[in-house]
Amino acid sequence: MSEWLPYRITIPKEGAESARDGQRLETVHHIVHVPMAQRILEDGHLRAALIYDESRLRKSRTCVTWLSANTWMYGSIYGNVQFSFPWDKEIHKRRCYWVEAMENYNPHAYRILFTDRDMSGSTHLREYDPTSSRGPLRKHDGEWFWNGKYTSEFMVESDIDLNQCIGFDFVKHHPTYCRPDASSCNDLNTSARKTGGSMMAFLLGHSLHSIDHVLKQRPKSDKTRMLSDTLDVGVEGIRQALGMKKERFGGPIKLDTSRKAVLRGALALYGSGQLAAARKLVALLKSADIFETALVEIVNEHFKTKSWTLPD
Repeated sequence: MSEWLPYRITIPKEGAESARDGQRLETVHHIVHVPMAQRILEDGHLRAALIYDESRLRKSRTCVTWLSANTWMYGSIYGNVQFSFPWDKEIHKRRCYWVEAMENYNPHAYRILFTDRDMSGSTHLREYDPTSSRGPLRKHDGEWFWNGKYTSEFMVESDIDLNQCIGFDFVKHHPTYCRPDASSCNDLNTSARKTGGSMMAFLLGHSLHSIDHVLKQRPKSDKTRMLSDTLDVGVEGIRQALGMKKERFGGPIKLDTSRKAVLRGALALYGSGQLAAARKLVALLKSADIFETALVEIVNEHFKTKSWTLPD
């Protein structure tokens, strides 16, 4: 019996989003912790890396980028920064191979490799045809479906450019478990706002523009906002970390160029994990109002907008 048969799905009927165990597949995600997310933003792409866990491919020297269709009700076990990509662009014209089912995971994880290479001779892999193989990933009448009852792990043998990214979000970390770092993880139960504050400070403080096309997307829920909800969450995290207490201010700096230079320096420090030093630097600003004015100016300059304002 094929290893994938226990994870087979039912194709939803026409017009339905899901069946008993089959869901339409349109978007996949890559979730990491803040340091790795910062490296991705600097590189401008997700970098394929060697497989290091107990996978069958761990000794094959195969380098992959991990993607998953899953979202996490109780918090992600992989990190707290999420990059999202359209499914079709990531698998277009690639060969597909079944790798394994990780039965020691709860829930089980199924792994499928997408590659440009012909790996039919590999002893570790089995060819998997989504149009005919009755497993957890199916293609039917030009549409894709996946089994959301388990953890989907799609292994793409290539880097993935951020130009293809369609979503950038700060997500809550699982409160008690982290797959990469176990109990030593410093981000257990970290809120999206706190993560967003440090990530947005990193972007603005270092003038990184690799994800601007996503952050410029106006929220569907409020078309009056000039930039995305994700940016607003990050800015609120910056305000909470650096600007909420008026007693932090009282320094001599208030003029346009000087206040922006001070705040950019503070954002760079905060984004690199030096919160105490960042607070000492913003204390040079004359008031909380000057801090917020400079923050608005920096955001508008970064995204080449004129009328973005702080969220209410």
